[in-house]
Order: sequence, then C-alpha cells, then structure tokens
Amino acid sequence: MTRTSAPLTLELTLLGILDRTPMHGYNLCKAVQALDGFGLIWKIKQSSLYALVDKLEAKGLLAGTLIEGESHPSRKQLQVTPAGRAAFEAWVDSPVDSIRNMRQDFFARLYFARGTGPGRARALVRAQREACLAWLEDIRGRLRAGGGDHLKAVLSHRVHIVEATLAWLDEYEAGL
Repeated sequence: MTRTSAPLTLELTLLGILDRTPMHGYNLCKAVQALDGFGLIWKIKQSSLYALVDKLEAKGLLAGTLIEGESHPSRKQLQVTPAGRAAFEAWVDSPVDSIRNMRQDFFARLYFARGTGPGRARALVRAQREACLAWLEDIRGRLRAGGGDHLKAVLSHRVHIVEATLAWLDEYEAGL
C-alpha cells in the first residue's frame, strides 16, 4: 500500500521561493541558503534538494522545462504549478498543528506571510495564538485529570512552553 503524504515544510519553502521566480536547482539551493534566518532552521545539501524537487515534480506541484545552454550544460528551469501555488498559499495561511512544529514550520510560514505584508503575518499570528490557546486548554485539562509525578512534570513543562509561545506571539504581533 502506497502512503501519500502532505509536503514537508522544506518542500513548501521551495515552492515559495520558486513562486517568486522560476530558477534551476543550483540557484534554488543558493536561494534557500540566502533566506534570512533559515540557516538557523535547516542545513540542506544540494543532492537532498534535488531529491525534494523530484518529489515535488512527481506530485505535480512543480514543473521543469529543459533549457539548452551554449556555454553550460542544459538545465531544468523549475516553476510552481497552479496546484503547487494553491498548496503553498494554504500552508502559509494556516497555523501549525502542534507546539513542536513552532521552531521550523511556523517560522517558515511567518517568513513568507511577512513577505507579503504585515496584514497576512498578523492573521497568521492570530490564528496561531488561537491554536496555542486550544493546546493550553487541552494540556491543563490533562494536568487536572491527574496522573503520576512524571506525567505531571511533562505536562507542566508543556504548559510553560505554550505560555511562553503565547507571550512571544503577542510581542511579535505588537511589532508588526
């Protein structure tokens, strides 16, 4: 049985870069490395990037056109398909689904949302705040339900992480 999966954050980031301007793989790798703050999130080798590009093409999210070169070998120019653009746009506008995805996934979404203006970034931050409040309610409910000392310690830690994230979201939104 073949398992289908949604694109990963890095794959969607590639779609976002290519949505700005089509380019070939080598330039795409350089563009990822040049993104503000992304070096703190990912390290990607060129060979891994090409594997992700192939995966996105197979899913119909990217299309490649072979460009013949006179002074260089032929290169595949990559561009986002309408399906790829739709997947990217939906991803940028939706909050992450768990606190563990804040570090990589949320900051990638925020980067692209902020690139189109403070209104879109503000909407993403507000949607993420709502998701965090729901997580906080769930965790506090589980904490009230009781359990062993170790479970209480883990849940208490999660409460503090979500509270800190909420405080940061408020601070960030105030700066928009």
